[in-house]
Amino acid sequence: MLWLWSIPNTYPNKRIGTIVKNSGTDRFEFLKGTIMDDSIVESPRINFECDEKYLLDVLPSNGGLLIISKKVLQILKKLCPEDIQEFKANVFAKEKFIDGYFLLNITNTVDVFDSEKCEFSKYMGAITAIKKIAYKTDSLSEHDIARNAEFKSHVLVSDRLKDIFEKEKIKGVEFRDATIVV
Repeated sequence: MLWLWSIPNTYPNKRIGTIVKNSGTDRFEFLKGTIMDDSIVESPRINFECDEKYLLDVLPSNGGLLIISKKVLQILKKLCPEDIQEFKANVFAKEKFIDGYFLLNITNTVDVFDSEKCEFSKYMGAITAIKKIAYKTDSLSEHDIARNAEFKSHVLVSDRLKDIFEKEKIKGVEFRDATIVV
């Protein structure tokens, strides 16, 4: 089954990080699903208005960046090192730098989107909204985490990754059935 990496519905908006404009590599570079040249990647500053104690294993941001703790990074490096690339994150909670977080770059995409069975809107060749989604397969084949090649803001994960995150009680992310659009 395919699972969609999501921010939990109960996550408070005031704990979502804000990317400081022009403070680093453009967030859209992280959506491409390719390996990035780490010599030119500059981690943007992400500000959280909450106290450090409210920061979880996975931190949502207003720009869709995947910000993960060292614990999550260790799991991903063990499970699927070829699927990811990490960069030290510039996370600030109430103006205090918080060490131990990383920007996650998903280094691959999978062509699983079944456009003939989906209902979606496009603008200038890019999918902008999905009303109904269907996939050609329910597997990521050799990957445990990948971006949807047709709708790259969707991060898809395997049963195996989902099960490990749940077993390790990773906080700040939930996995939704990828065939259900909310």
